[in-house]
Amino acid sequence: MPIVRIDVPEGHPRSELLQLKRRVEESIARTWAKEHIYVAIREMLAEPGDRKAIVTVDLRPGRGGEEQRAAALYREVLDALKKGMNIDANQFVLLVREFPERAFVVSGGERLPPLEQITPELR
Repeated sequence: MPIVRIDVPEGHPRSELLQLKRRVEESIARTWAKEHIYVAIREMLAEPGDRKAIVTVDLRPGRGGEEQRAAALYREVLDALKKGMNIDANQFVLLVREFPERAFVVSGGERLPPLEQITPELR
């Protein structure tokens, strides 16, 4: 159940934000989880010309290859940010945080699926 928050400088059209959201969902599906993906994009207060971006991913630990998954996600999200929003590669940060399964509450009180069912193999 990756929860992804993306902070980008203010002033981007809704269509660019939606495109970024879709690309990040696809990137998460290739690197961390094939389903139960939640992505939120927020515009942050920024100076004119500021091209920073902050991406925070909260998820359960235990997939294996976490360092490789984070590196792959970084490359994919950076590519999406550069193409869609001209974000500066030197001012982009990805923060991946792990929380125990008990920290996630799912609607309807159901448990999350086992990681083996939703974790993609890295290519």
